[in-house]
Parts: sequence; structure tokens; C-alpha cells
Amino acid sequence: MIPLEHFLIAALAVYRLSLLISKEAGWFDMFGKFRSRIGIKFDQYSNPYPTNQFSEMVICPFCLSVNVAICVTIYLLIAWLLKVEAIAMYPLIPFALSGLSVFMFKWTGV
Repeated sequence: MIPLEHFLIAALAVYRLSLLISKEAGWFDMFGKFRSRIGIKFDQYSNPYPTNQFSEMVICPFCLSVNVAICVTIYLLIAWLLKVEAIAMYPLIPFALSGLSVFMFKWTGV
């Protein structure tokens, strides 16, 4: 059974990674460049629209969060099988902290 704190860290990391990939530019516009390369275009009002099936999956943070959650679950399952699940949480912690911070900013409206 996965401990509650590992579940919360993973959930917040999935939230943050989904927002990063689908909505934000990231460092050096890396996620913006990624979205343009997979086929996300912008109309005259700067609204993004997908041009293929893969870009449809990335443009929606709700759809993308399912795929990110599957990837994080596979990552944690491999760590559990290798008996290094506590160590495997370390790469997810910065995304979890950032996800909690973003959630708090959106919740409080600051």
C-alpha cells in the first residue's frame, strides 16, 4: 500500500506537470516550443487550437493529467518493484511543492 504522503506528493506532481506541459512556457520557453512542434497553433485572438490527435491530448490539462498520472504511476511501480520507492519520491517533491504553491495562488486569488 502506498503511504498517504507519497500519494499526495505524486498527485501534486501530476497536477503541476500537467499545467506546465499544457499551459505554461517554462524555462527558455521549452514547453511553448514543445507545443508548437507537436502541432498546437494560435488563432488571431491568441487562443490555442490543436491540429492533430497528439496536440489535442496535450492542449487539454484534464486529458493530459490522465497520461501524466499513468507515467508517474509506472515510475512509482518500477521504484516499488526495485524497493527504492522512498528515494524515487525525491524527483517528484519539487513538482509537488510547486503544484501546491500554484494551487494556493489560484485558490486565494493572489
